[in-house]
Amino acid sequence: MQGPSKLRLYLRLSIIFGVILFSISSSSILILLSGATATSCAFWRVFIASIILASTWLIRNGLSTLHLDRETVLYSVLSGLSLAVHFLLWMKSLFMVPVSISTTVVVTYPLFAVLIDSLVLHEHVKPIQVAGLILGFIGVLLFMQPWVLGCYNSLGVLLSLGGAVAASFYFTMGRVVRRRTDLLSYTILAYTTASTALLLYAAIHGENIIYYPPRTYVYFILLTLIPMMGGHTLINYILRYVKTGVATSIALGEPVGASILAHITLSQVVDPPKALVMVLVLSSIALTISSEAGSTAWRDYNDGR
Repeated sequence: MQGPSKLRLYLRLSIIFGVILFSISSSSILILLSGATATSCAFWRVFIASIILASTWLIRNGLSTLHLDRETVLYSVLSGLSLAVHFLLWMKSLFMVPVSISTTVVVTYPLFAVLIDSLVLHEHVKPIQVAGLILGFIGVLLFMQPWVLGCYNSLGVLLSLGGAVAASFYFTMGRVVRRRTDLLSYTILAYTTASTALLLYAAIHGENIIYYPPRTYVYFILLTLIPMMGGHTLINYILRYVKTGVATSIALGEPVGASILAHITLSQVVDPPKALVMVLVLSSIALTISSEAGSTAWRDYNDGR
């Protein structure tokens, strides 16, 4: 791959990664501005996405059913359940700790993805990745210290960390499925599973997810169109061609973008202690995924388009 072909590839990747970064950075802000609960935001985000994707399938294929083997269905369902847990835990954390802390902790999922890829896909974990994992966990522990966390609830940090673990399962399962099936079939099943799980959770806990003013539903739609379709779905698209850590490396920019937006819209300020720990955690993620960035992933992307 040389010359114009290589230039077109990197231009395409730059555009895709730019869209993903903007999309995921807006997620936490839209949630907090919606006036709805974490469960409601999580449910409507994936439910509306499921409707959009199912409608796209009907337009393209009519009433024909998805043709997926049993193993693909299993991994897609597990991925959807992981997505539901990820959204629920992380969105709850946004109401307990500042956006800067919540987003920095939740984007540690590439650290867990390295471990899960090793266990599920039997990929080798390099010493530099182990170092990144250790630094990342030190950073998360520092976030729970009073001099960093301030008057906020440390449970929010733990919820965000749980969301990171769930996200790593979600993306790893997605990578397995995307090797064998198309994006639309996978996301329809995964998102439908996630919305069903969240609906059951709301019903069991007696949470209202329906009775909201029109303004809140506007935010639900924006959550679907921007961070869900422009963020998660695009990441799922490139998972077919690259390693999980590479695909999710764009998450490094989310805490920065989200913190800037939170300062503008919510008047949240990132003080020096928080900024220092953010740098430590993001550096640990960069260290963990750096060894994958020079792989043949981009060539595979070009060959598989």
